[in-house]
Amino acid sequence: MLVMGLLWSHAAAAQPSVPPGAVDRGWGGRVRVNGVRMDVRLFEVRQPPLEVADGVARQPGLDPWLLPLPDGVMLSGIRDERPWLMQLRRSRSGATQGLLAVGLDAKANGRALPAAWTPSGATLLLDLQTQDERGRVAHRLYVHDADTATFSRLLQARLTALGWRAASDGGLMEWHRARRVLQLVVVAREQGSGLLAVEIETGE
Repeated sequence: MLVMGLLWSHAAAAQPSVPPGAVDRGWGGRVRVNGVRMDVRLFEVRQPPLEVADGVARQPGLDPWLLPLPDGVMLSGIRDERPWLMQLRRSRSGATQGLLAVGLDAKANGRALPAAWTPSGATLLLDLQTQDERGRVAHRLYVHDADTATFSRLLQARLTALGWRAASDGGLMEWHRARRVLQLVVVAREQGSGLLAVEIETGE
């Protein structure tokens, strides 16, 4: 396989540089982030996700958001008025499986809406819709004015009312409903709380 150079010419000006030594795994299709169509390339790096993310975050002019995932990290930002997103997931071998998505449009086509299970007052900042070997996957980032303890109680009450069940006693890390799995991380902000949610809808 060829080491990655420029991934695709029409979006080259809008993308961050991929990590040195990354191996191109081909075109990954299309996704939507906050309603924006994005082109996807897949790559692999023989480094852990956090090391790869640290190198990407240090690139001049990027200033990305870094979001923790259960098996890696996600970075996102805007360059030349086009959004970009990089998802880094740990593979079984300890290497990193990467996804780089770059916006084809500067404006959203339609508006992303909060999930039905979110408590009142939650604001959706990021909505990434993809599909992989697990099924349909949605990564969403929310903020809320309540502190983490209060927000966690509101979230738990809302999920329970809608028929979700916790995977274990205590904690909000994983919830299940039919073929859907919901993984949640609640974090404190300077004012209020933040929520990273990964919702997976498996096939039949």
